[in-house]
Amino acid sequence: MKISNILLTIMVLLAACYFGYEIIFVLPKLSGFGVLTLNYLLIGCEILCTVFSIYLYHSVFCAIEWKSPEYKKLKRYPFVSLQIPVFNESMNVLKKTLKAALNQDYPKNRYEIIVADDTYDKRKVKSLKEFCDKHKIKYFHRNNRRGFKAGALNDILIYSRGEFIALLDADDRPEPEFLSHTVSVISKNPKIAVVQTRNAERNENYNTVTAIGRMLRDLFFGAIQKSKDTRKLGIFCGSGGIIRKNVLEECGNWPENTVTEDIDITTFLLAKGYYTAFANPIKCRGLLSPTFTGFTNQTFRWAHGTTRTFLLRWRIILKIPGFWRKVEHFLSTLTYLLGPSMLLIDLFLIIHLITKVPIFHMHEARTVWVFGLFFALSALFSLFYVQLKDNRIELKRIITYIFVMYGLAVNFTLAVISAIFNFKISFFRTPRSKGKKDYMQIMKRFWIETLIGFVSIYSGLINISNPTYAPQASWVIFFGIGFLIAPALAIKYG
Repeated sequence: MKISNILLTIMVLLAACYFGYEIIFVLPKLSGFGVLTLNYLLIGCEILCTVFSIYLYHSVFCAIEWKSPEYKKLKRYPFVSLQIPVFNESMNVLKKTLKAALNQDYPKNRYEIIVADDTYDKRKVKSLKEFCDKHKIKYFHRNNRRGFKAGALNDILIYSRGEFIALLDADDRPEPEFLSHTVSVISKNPKIAVVQTRNAERNENYNTVTAIGRMLRDLFFGAIQKSKDTRKLGIFCGSGGIIRKNVLEECGNWPENTVTEDIDITTFLLAKGYYTAFANPIKCRGLLSPTFTGFTNQTFRWAHGTTRTFLLRWRIILKIPGFWRKVEHFLSTLTYLLGPSMLLIDLFLIIHLITKVPIFHMHEARTVWVFGLFFALSALFSLFYVQLKDNRIELKRIITYIFVMYGLAVNFTLAVISAIFNFKISFFRTPRSKGKKDYMQIMKRFWIETLIGFVSIYSGLINISNPTYAPQASWVIFFGIGFLIAPALAIKYG
């Protein structure tokens, strides 16, 4: 039995003991329908947060055991269609992407580059088409954005001659061996439908927002994706990867009824018994959003689309072979429920501190620290491990990232609500550069975080000196700082 599974079992048993004790011995000390309702909701949110904390810890343990695939020299070079969807991108950004795509170490007559352009700026369209014509790149322009990125990719699929479809975002700069190494991995086994590479970045040190974006990618690719790969459950991320064209067609092409077609197509192919693989450290270096509003728009889309995948595809997830593989993919599609859970925990604690309604933590004050530290330290421990692997430790950035994740709880909650009620959203184009700040728009966008942040800190400060409420007050202040970081970063960076 793997050490990661032994440690997982231990953590699950400890969590079961902790919550079992609270439910069996502590909650009965409380009375009243309203009080019990609040406490059961509170403990339910804490259980959900703990599940994802355990999952994150387990991901790190699995990542330690993970081994990168070996790249063997190809004896056969299957034809590849390298697709690049574009929407209103700068030619300065696009030229670097296209030149990197042209400079692959794959035989030039064994791959083609196809640009799917939804741009409505006529000057950009003209400039991009001229560049593509000059370098013999296939170019297709649409006058509508039906299906957004997924629709554009579907429209060019019939013109794609490749046995495999490789995908790059418009700002990606792939390493020269990107195609040869991904084809090497996917060719090993016909059951491997997708190979995803590490999405890296080339502007991580631009400002605090890009540093946070790097942290988010570190956590996903450095721990979670490696862990998933040990069970052949990796997520296709929509860029920096390669997929079998016949499998894509078997799954009905790119799904257009969510804005995260990548996790959606992953769900379909896993349900059909195919595998995914993760190749590291082969990288596509892209650009992270330097504005905080751009970053929140991007994470809103991820949260909305991933939750929609769960709501639309839960029956399909049930077809994934293996009980625990089903469970894990369910967790992947429910990840953003962490947002509502963190928000509700903070709101329940505020109600408790202001109205003095009793909660179970009052009877076992130490338990709020047990739960809180276990939850908070999962991200700290995971990022510490990933940075240690990269031979760099940036504690200040890690702590900033943790606070920002609390600050994004409202953003994730609104995204989950929009997904549940199927509110239509646009496919936001992530900004690659700083734009003009709109302070009125920022205030309108982040007023909820600002209000909750100030109320959290106020309710914590007026109770911090009372031994009965001090542990809860400390955590509410911690939450409050996180909520206020969101508008602060938006004001500073746009």
